[in-house]
Amino acid sequence: MAYTIHRIQRTDADDWLRLRNQLWEADDHQQEIEQFFRGELDEPLEVLIARDQQGRAAGHVELSIRTDIPGLEGVRTGYIEGLYIVTQHRGSGLTRQLLRASEEWAVAQGCEALATDRADRVIVYRRFGVTGY
Repeated sequence: MAYTIHRIQRTDADDWLRLRNQLWEADDHQQEIEQFFRGELDEPLEVLIARDQQGRAAGHVELSIRTDIPGLEGVRTGYIEGLYIVTQHRGSGLTRQLLRASEEWAVAQGCEALATDRADRVIVYRRFGVTGY
């Protein structure tokens, strides 16, 4: 299936809220989304949203830049704060597409690595090291 991935826009706010509510329960996502669009949040710095061929939101990824990743202290590292794929789009390759788009964003920001945490362990992909996907 073909997806389009683009930077989140205010017109995507309702879809982002729905996706966030699926990923993290019991947080005040509406307020955080408004703060993001006003430029008042430290993270995420960027949000990418994926849409299917019918224009429906299929997933998203929230990105920031960190310099405190264990083993990479002081290194600009693109960091995946959250990633969610709508159930019916899982297994379609969309996760890989969002990871590639995240890497491209991190490179454009001057980052030397991309990382995330999963089950309390940090996963790191260094641009000039071993690939992690």
